[in-house]
Amino acid sequence: MGFMTTSRVISRLLPKSESEDALFLRERPERIVLDVDADVAASGKPPVRVYLGTEPGQQRAERVFIWSIEQVRDRSRRYEIYLMKDLAGFDRRMWLTGFTNYRFAIPHLAGGEGRAIYNDVDQIYLVDPAELFDTDMGEHGFLSITARDTSVMLIDCAKMKSGWSLEDTKHGGRRKAIEARARHLWGPLEREWNSRDWEYREGKSKVVHYTTIHAQPWQPFPDAFVYQYNPDGEIWHDLERSADAAGFQIFDLATPSMGFAKVVDILTATGTDEARSGMPAGRADTDEVLAIAARTGAERLFEFGFDIAGDEHPSVHAISPRRSGVTVTTYDPLARDSELPAGQFDGVVCTGALEHLTDDDIAWVLDDLFRRSRRFVHITVSQQRRVTLQSLMGRNRRSRREPAWWFALLRQTGARYPDVYWKIELTIAGWRGRERCYSRDGGYRLQGTPNAWLLVDHKPGHTTQSLGLVRALGWPYEMKPIAHTHLNLITDRITSPLLVDPDGTRHAMLAPPWPDVVISTGARTAPLSRWIAKQSRGATRTVQMGRKGGDVARHFDAVVTCSHLRLPMDDRRVETLAPLNRVTPGELEQAAERWPRLFGETPKPHIVLLVGGTSAEHRLDPQTATRMGDEVGRFAQQAGGTVLAVTSRRSGRDVEEALEAGLGASGCVDHWEASRHENPYLAYLALADAIVVTGDSESMLAEAVATGRPVYIYPVPTRPLGLYSRFAEMVTRIAYSRPKKAKGTVRPQQGREYLCARMIERAVVRPPRDLDVMCEQLVRHGHARWFGEPLASKQVKPLRENEEIASRVKDLLGWTHWDDPEATSAGESDSAKPRTTTASA
Repeated sequence: MGFMTTSRVISRLLPKSESEDALFLRERPERIVLDVDADVAASGKPPVRVYLGTEPGQQRAERVFIWSIEQVRDRSRRYEIYLMKDLAGFDRRMWLTGFTNYRFAIPHLAGGEGRAIYNDVDQIYLVDPAELFDTDMGEHGFLSITARDTSVMLIDCAKMKSGWSLEDTKHGGRRKAIEARARHLWGPLEREWNSRDWEYREGKSKVVHYTTIHAQPWQPFPDAFVYQYNPDGEIWHDLERSADAAGFQIFDLATPSMGFAKVVDILTATGTDEARSGMPAGRADTDEVLAIAARTGAERLFEFGFDIAGDEHPSVHAISPRRSGVTVTTYDPLARDSELPAGQFDGVVCTGALEHLTDDDIAWVLDDLFRRSRRFVHITVSQQRRVTLQSLMGRNRRSRREPAWWFALLRQTGARYPDVYWKIELTIAGWRGRERCYSRDGGYRLQGTPNAWLLVDHKPGHTTQSLGLVRALGWPYEMKPIAHTHLNLITDRITSPLLVDPDGTRHAMLAPPWPDVVISTGARTAPLSRWIAKQSRGATRTVQMGRKGGDVARHFDAVVTCSHLRLPMDDRRVETLAPLNRVTPGELEQAAERWPRLFGETPKPHIVLLVGGTSAEHRLDPQTATRMGDEVGRFAQQAGGTVLAVTSRRSGRDVEEALEAGLGASGCVDHWEASRHENPYLAYLALADAIVVTGDSESMLAEAVATGRPVYIYPVPTRPLGLYSRFAEMVTRIAYSRPKKAKGTVRPQQGREYLCARMIERAVVRPPRDLDVMCEQLVRHGHARWFGEPLASKQVKPLRENEEIASRVKDLLGWTHWDDPEATSAGESDSAKPRTTTASA
């Protein structure tokens, strides 16, 4: 048994309090009914009963599973879905999941009558489950694809009530032993009803089973696994997006879950004791709510919370309609005379409630609140240990939710209601009991177009990536060139970027008012970006790019990195084929107009050679440069054209001289100079008829393929991996290996795979960059060719990812839209023009 599997079992062996059981355990499965449509005649067939094995933390998977049935079901038939989660009376301490043996209790839960289907929660239906439910079972007691794989079953409850012992199921019986004793009752099921990851076939598979736990697209347990890419994950995500678009939810405040009802019962039973005495810490700021109401024109408000009337502090419900111009309707589930109002309101305020709920319930409660609002939702959450019900019930571990968790949940919910402005005020108990306060808003933005800071270091390639993104976003931005000393590299990470600042430059650069967004690329600016977000108490969003800056995605709101870097999956990570850059049709046109005579009267076609230099992975020495100059020169001469070579910061004088010697009379070299005031680099790209680029430079490759000109990649010899790189490559190989279990499925990430994957996720080890993979991807997608192929006479499809990536970054930042009459298209708006801050600013 591997490390992570063992840890899950050990966690279940730890003693649990009676109060914890009272809150989380259920006497029976929770039933969800998909009834016959109102405008359809009932078929008269028996209800399709589906029992779903699930556990806390799988609320997204539960919703998508039920939605998948809703999409394909027979509208004339009733479907009953039973959520088997946290059931009382079962000893789960040796189970590998929170629902391992529930499946064998189904005949008893169903009363020993009729049929039932069993599914794991990590599955979705592509066809009507009624087709499975009505399958001829012959004399068999249950059907599954193999006798050992019972993750999808059709069960004859009358026969299997005696076949599976309820006593063994409840009190520690091993799954394999229970299965073995009933093997004589097994019958085969078509494999299409359980298409595990690699077995999916479009048009043939009926149930998709995401059996590789650490490749499940919804990433339910990030603390237990480091998630990896699933090639069939888009099927699941498409279903979730369609559920979002339809506003589908399993529960709402009118029909709440059993878990929500238990929380209400416990809070009601405590009266004025310890639980209620802590609640007032989570009350909304009345003045702020009134200010938002005034800005949005809201007149009718709805306040939802626990123990609202008993609060000794002023709350929204106490607002005077005469003084404020707003009326407030309240709903408090703890108050006997409180009734849930119908219809929508202009604004919704939630106070002193969400912190007391389980993760599974918070998601649908939030969705219900957003659905009731036309203009804004204001959330107040206090997660101090003394005030949350879960902490009082001995559940500190579960109730500990970081700000990023809340921000992501609000962003995901708000995306379904783009016209609603939302804001959350969050208080968390910090170190030594100190309160940490955070604030964030999103949705429909009241303040107009966001403004951005670009943190600029000494590398032009980093600046190019940041500029490419911010110009695609179309937001006003301010460039902040940040100087670094060797001491800053240490202090920026462990204390403050202002600690070592002898000339005061950093104090002038990094001072409030803080921007809405910070965009940076590279390892040197990443700590500064995080520091700014901390100073703003969560109000400033952070976007980080680059291999060394964006390797740990959880530190930022959005991270943009290249797919060939082999960094771990994360909901906040956006992957590109090549680094973002500033090459756009408009930029190329302006550069061509500014330097129209750049090539003089030299014969066409003009072949531009972009030259990188020696790096950690490649060696561009004078011998290679001479050979390259000779080969590219002959390539141009065969077409009757001219070569114009452009060198870079890494090229070096010896390489430039060797390149000139190799080119001879076939071309010339434009030498890179640090002190150059104006650089015609973009003009070379704009005026080129074809481009040859060395395969050692990500930035040059990205800029070349963005032009739409024929691009040829010239391979540069690789350098032998050093000791650390060989170690990092070994760690990466182990992390992404997928050993299989005896029955052929990929085993859960554990042992060496888990340790190595976690080392990469935490940036203890960084996978070596593999530019050969990037080059192969560019060739495979038709954006480039390998040098040596004939000169193409036609333009090729340019690689321009900036707009798509900018759209995905906007989604991750949480703003849906805003009113700004001065805004125009990205790259043309006055608001998208830069300002550069200097030390005297």
